[in-house]
Amino acid sequence: MIVIVSQENDSSTNDVMDWLYAWNKKVVRINETDTINSFSLQIDDNDLSLIFRCGNKEFKISDVDYFWFRRGGFVFDVSFLTKIEPHFYTYLKEHLSDECNTMKDFLVYLLNKKPSLGNYYQGNANKLISLYVAQKVGMEIPNTIISSAKEDLLHFYKNQKSSITKFIQDVLCFNYQGYRYYTNTSLVEKNDIKKMRGTFFPSLLQKEIHKRYELRIFYLKGKCYSMAIFSQEDKQTVIDFRNYNDQIPNRYVPYKLPHNIEDKIDKFMHKMNLDTGSIDMIVTPDLKYIFLEVNPVGQYDMVSVPCNYYLHKKIAQTISNNE
Repeated sequence: MIVIVSQENDSSTNDVMDWLYAWNKKVVRINETDTINSFSLQIDDNDLSLIFRCGNKEFKISDVDYFWFRRGGFVFDVSFLTKIEPHFYTYLKEHLSDECNTMKDFLVYLLNKKPSLGNYYQGNANKLISLYVAQKVGMEIPNTIISSAKEDLLHFYKNQKSSITKFIQDVLCFNYQGYRYYTNTSLVEKNDIKKMRGTFFPSLLQKEIHKRYELRIFYLKGKCYSMAIFSQEDKQTVIDFRNYNDQIPNRYVPYKLPHNIEDKIDKFMHKMNLDTGSIDMIVTPDLKYIFLEVNPVGQYDMVSVPCNYYLHKKIAQTISNNE
């Protein structure tokens, strides 16, 4: 049995599952909304038995042949806490959360002993660690500062000539009173910093990297599937291609990385304990390759479809061959 942990709205998971079904594989999918409502573990001198239920689906760890962590995670059902007296609710919730995490960690530990794809605990890889590790394996990264002091940012801005700012880890996105609010990558003006107080919440600045084009690279078990994004000629996308221009979309084309860059990416992914993920890079006008970030659970449709890589089939083959 192939067990897939994903999110209900992730259509990329569906496409991989279609291939597995076509090859008559037994596949079971667990979404974040499928809370674990029953858990039974027995360890004795001779054997280990673990059975858990999500909704009406029952899983025996001994029946699992392959584990794919796509995105999402395991969630235990603690809805019964709503019936607890409010005075005790906070204490019990914190305590049971620790209990659930212990059971979840052991479940993931056992699943990771199976042939697997994806890293459950690296679904949201720390971007600062990623930058540090990328530099250590020989990749170039943008000059970066995170500081809560106005003087530090002004000094950095002066030295870099041109800087951008973006979120340290994750995008903030929410709807309020009919409007959509989100953070993005933006150019920094000197006056923006001058208007700030002397100290503030730590903020990230990076040297602006002028680009020939951007790269999105999907990494799968040692192989790189790369795409060039010609975003530099459009004012809307020149800083970040994710400021999509739906009227005149950027051009996407297949791209072959130099061997030395592929080798560095492979070393980086191994040190990050990742066997799959989406990597963003910039190629400068003088053909330097600058690493930006890795998203272990990033979408691969946007690389697969324009470049005819058929990544859904390749992922399904990886799972099927190792099952």
